[in-house]
Amino acid sequence: MSKRTNTSDIPKRATERKAWILFQLKVQGSSFSALGREIGVSYQAVAWAASGRPAFEVEKAISAKIGVSPVDLFPEHYDEQGERIPLARTTQRQRRPGDENGNVYSREVA
Repeated sequence: MSKRTNTSDIPKRATERKAWILFQLKVQGSSFSALGREIGVSYQAVAWAASGRPAFEVEKAISAKIGVSPVDLFPEHYDEQGERIPLARTTQRQRRPGDENGNVYSREVA
């Protein structure tokens, strides 16, 4: 007996939504750990995705398990047309001037 979730019931705040997702999984007889084993990731990956960190495949698995579309469950990851917003990645390490050879500081032979 599966009841469709009303999208207005889904909390907007990430911490509340994570607890709500865990509750919905428990109702289905699952958990973060069990879902992680099903899809081949750690329970931390499922918990992080449930708390709002972008993880496309894990989000799909969570939403499929509890019977809600990913767009309704994680609206901050989608635009107005329902398209996934791509991740914007920046360079993690700032390069110093003159450091074009990676960690090689001199071309002299030792």
